[in-house]
Amino acid sequence: MLLRGRTVTTLASALAVLVSLAAGCVGGSPRLAGGSAGPSGSVTPAPSLPGTPGHYDDGEFSFDYPTDWPVIAGTDNGREFVEDVLAVFGNGTWAENCQSGGDSSNGWSNCGTDDVTVPTGGFVVKVYLWYGGPAVPCRGDTPANATYGDLAVRETLKPGVTSWEIRAPGNEFGQPNNIFVEAHTYDPGQLAKAVAMVASFRWNMSTYTGGSCPTALGESPSPSPGNS
Repeated sequence: MLLRGRTVTTLASALAVLVSLAAGCVGGSPRLAGGSAGPSGSVTPAPSLPGTPGHYDDGEFSFDYPTDWPVIAGTDNGREFVEDVLAVFGNGTWAENCQSGGDSSNGWSNCGTDDVTVPTGGFVVKVYLWYGGPAVPCRGDTPANATYGDLAVRETLKPGVTSWEIRAPGNEFGQPNNIFVEAHTYDPGQLAKAVAMVASFRWNMSTYTGGSCPTALGESPSPSPGNS
C-alpha cells in the first residue's frame, strides 16, 4: 500500500531506519502559536498549511478547520517512518518528545508521548497520519463506534483528550495509513469544532491507490461514505 510516497514498513525496518536517522528525531522546545522566538530573539512566522485558510488540502485528503485556530505546527517529520504530522492547532504549546544520541558511526533515537501544554479553557488539536510499525493483517476490524456527518470513525475518550481514527478506504481500524485527530481540551466549544473538523474529512479518490483489505472485506476501492 502506498501513500504520500512511502510504503508501510515493518517494525524491524522502521527501527533500522530510525537508528540511521538519529539526527532526524530531535526533541525541541514547544512551538508557540503565532510564531516562536529564534536564537536571536526574532519572531519566526507561524507555519503555513497546504490549501486555503480554513481548508487543508494536500491533494490526497482534505478537511476544514476554524480560521480562528492558531497553527502551532505544519508538516513535521520528526518521527520519520512512524507518523506524519499534518497540522497542530491551538493556543497551547506542542512539541515532539524525541531524544537521540550516539557518534558518527552509530546512533539511537527514541520518541515518547508528545509534550503538550493546554492553558485553562484552551486547546491543542493534532492531525496526523500513522504509517509505521509492523504490518497489521486483515481481521475484519471495521466496526466504528461514532459517526459524524457521513463519516464513521473509531472514537477514544480519555480525561482531557479525545481522539478519532479515520479509516483509509479499504483499510481496517488499527492499520497503517489511517488518519488520527487528537484533541486536548476540556472546552466543549473547542471540542465541538474538532468534531466538525473530523466530519469534514475527505479522501481524494483520484490520487489514493487503495487500502490493505478491499478483497478480504468485500469492499470496493471506489469512494465510500466520507470519501470524495
